Amino acid sequence: MAVTPPPRGLFGLAPAPFVEGDFIAAMWVGDGNWATVQPVPEPFPNAWQRRVLLWFLIAAAVVVPAGWLFSRRLVRPIAGFARAAERLGREPAAPVLALRGPAEIGRAAQAFNLMQSRLSSFVADRTAMIGAISHDLRTPLTRMRFRIEDVPDDVRAGMLQDVEEMERMISSVLAFTRDASEPGSRERLDLSTLLKDVVDDATFVGKNVRLERSEEAAVDVDAIGVRRLLDNLIENAVKYGEQARVRLFVDEQNAVAEVSDSGPGLPEAELERVFEPFYRAPAARASGKQGSGLGLAVCRSIARAHGGEVQLKRGQRGLVAQVRLPLAYT
Repeated sequence: MAVTPPPRGLFGLAPAPFVEGDFIAAMWVGDGNWATVQPVPEPFPNAWQRRVLLWFLIAAAVVVPAGWLFSRRLVRPIAGFARAAERLGREPAAPVLALRGPAEIGRAAQAFNLMQSRLSSFVADRTAMIGAISHDLRTPLTRMRFRIEDVPDDVRAGMLQDVEEMERMISSVLAFTRDASEPGSRERLDLSTLLKDVVDDATFVGKNVRLERSEEAAVDVDAIGVRRLLDNLIENAVKYGEQARVRLFVDEQNAVAEVSDSGPGLPEAELERVFEPFYRAPAARASGKQGSGLGLAVCRSIARAHGGEVQLKRGQRGLVAQVRLPLAYT
């Protein structure tokens, strides 16, 4: 008898030439007996499933390492971008980003380096212009000093005081410009050691300063600049608040130094305004103590050049000046 092949379906696939699924087949064999056939399900995994699983494992063993290497190649330049951006925030004069990776990454790195160069040039040009203007102002001030000699005595003292104040302000601007145009090299050090030296120097000259708490905090900083920052804050605390109480601790990824005083403090509206260059709060002017109004502006500039911040807040007695500097990468 001829066997007719089953008709082919879509893509040459034909239905199976046997019954699929669970079934029971029975045949009459006489004498009141039946012969039955019932398939027994195979345990999991069966032979076919084991073969498929094996192929999956072989494919994964080949694809996963290749995918990992490919993803690492893609992520490495992006991680370099993140490190460069973070370094630029901490150190504006940081070295430029190396042009490595795919063409798109290379173009992005070139644009990043160009942006960094333009920012550095803009800041340098602005700083140099301020320094030049301040330097040129000294000549007319010198002429004013000579002309004041011909002014009546009852007016001369006040005019001389104004000229001296302007000269102090110009000297402060020139010192700030010099430090900004020639930043010191960054080095890794323990901020607690530097802070202890500053406190010891202030105590040695008779200032009421005490270090109440100190924790180890490794930072990458310009030691001279940060020392000047801490000196200014302690000097302000002693000048306007009679004493300085200093603490250093670590808060998440930052080293935090706090300088507290016992002075009259400032109104809430003045806590941010005193960071404006040449601004002096009414209480500071009324105290009769000399100042140019640049000290806190310089402190904030130094802290931000290191990726940190300086803030003032009201304490239980007086003010608390808080400095935050990012910890060094480990």
